[in-house]
Amino acid sequence: MSMDRIRGISLTKQLVGVTENYVKTHPEMGYKSLADFVTVAIREKCEKLGLFTPDVIGPPFEHFNLDEQGVRVLDRTLANGSTRGRIIDVYFKPDKVFCEYCGAEDCRHVRFALSLPKVQKILSEKGWEIRRKIKET
Repeated sequence: MSMDRIRGISLTKQLVGVTENYVKTHPEMGYKSLADFVTVAIREKCEKLGLFTPDVIGPPFEHFNLDEQGVRVLDRTLANGSTRGRIIDVYFKPDKVFCEYCGAEDCRHVRFALSLPKVQKILSEKGWEIRRKIKET
């Protein structure tokens, strides 16, 4: 990303400390850094205020590809100046679902993947234990 697309902001030490602590203690949420958290938070606020039009941004997550081993999810909240988002791999195992990006079994990508009817059908047909997680989401 070119430097002319990056702009710094100032935050209080308290806000930075609380946020960094949250990011470190909740890896299942999928935030990799303070900047990642702040970017997602600002984007969500801008969407609520109607500053982005749905046609330009699109839904935060989109099912990109699916097979019996897993699903690829387009995460638009991870867009930057050179991409429209990031492709995230979520893998299915008999006893768990795993997000490669977050390194977690329960994160926003896993919850999205488990909400997809096609995924629910595959897991139900396989009879895998992770089908119980579908009811929890």
